[in-house]
Amino acid sequence: MIKITVEDIKNAVKGTDFDFYGVRVDGSILYHVGDTANNSRQLFQDPDFDDGELIYPYIEDGVNKGLYDAGELDGTCTIGFCPDDDIPIAAAIKQLKMYPSDFIHVLGRDYAEGRNDRISIHAPTHGERLFRRRFYLL
Repeated sequence: MIKITVEDIKNAVKGTDFDFYGVRVDGSILYHVGDTANNSRQLFQDPDFDDGELIYPYIEDGVNKGLYDAGELDGTCTIGFCPDDDIPIAAAIKQLKMYPSDFIHVLGRDYAEGRNDRISIHAPTHGERLFRRRFYLL
């Protein structure tokens, strides 16, 4: 399980000026400051069928085992937060705990759009930059 504090995130965004901030976990990918994150994937818990045929393939192993893969999105999904307020940062940290991973990445972007989860923001991949990386294990 990952351990990160509100202060860690506030320190990571200090001195940056983006319109949107988000955190995400990555199981095996370690990004560095200035990297552009990989596109996220659209995953479903339940199968979807068309005329009795499975639409999206079932994932049989790995961190997404048991889910259905609807393909790559056009950007990177994060749990959004306001960098000026401890409460949304703490809420984002709490949400991270539902995702199994070894690495936490903090991302900034000047454009984002909402997605499936009420707490998610989605930054289309053309210029979002990781400006600080943090990774902790309990």
